[in-house]
Amino acid sequence: MSFLPARLTAGLTAGLTAGLIAVAVVLTSLAPLAPAHAGPEPRPASSPDVSPRKSFASFELRVLDRINDVRAQSGLRKIARLDSCVDKMAEKWAGRLASRGVLEHRNQDQVLRRCSQSWAGENLVKGTRLTPARAVDAWLASPGHREIMMKPRARLAGVAFARDGRGQYVGVLNVTDPG
Repeated sequence: MSFLPARLTAGLTAGLTAGLIAVAVVLTSLAPLAPAHAGPEPRPASSPDVSPRKSFASFELRVLDRINDVRAQSGLRKIARLDSCVDKMAEKWAGRLASRGVLEHRNQDQVLRRCSQSWAGENLVKGTRLTPARAVDAWLASPGHREIMMKPRARLAGVAFARDGRGQYVGVLNVTDPG
């Protein structure tokens, strides 16, 4: 039996429910970022203790190293390099997503047109405890994102991470083929 007025009880219940839903959403959004393997990383460059807080540039290169390790294990050629145009597009998009507090894909026609590419794909990731392995493993766990990252025709890449106002890191991977 409640000693509070019905309106106040309903408001408290709604507030508590909304708070629990928000916690569930946050916990759910971090779940795919857990490493999918228990063994050691194949290369020191992809060490799980690497944090984007130390250096975005170093972190981004290690993400690309990790992607290339996974591609090599599948018999695919490595993505040759970070393309300056594609990387600039990824940097701008990561910054925009972080400043707006959203996670949404950009129309890849912009990357195709501005960077003179024949094919482009994009993967996004967001979380507070990202490492290169966790970011790549999250993409591998999603069939659509895995397909983009493992596309045989992927030749060039742009990788960018930015921190949003809530302390979460937003990552953008753009892969392209100049054709």
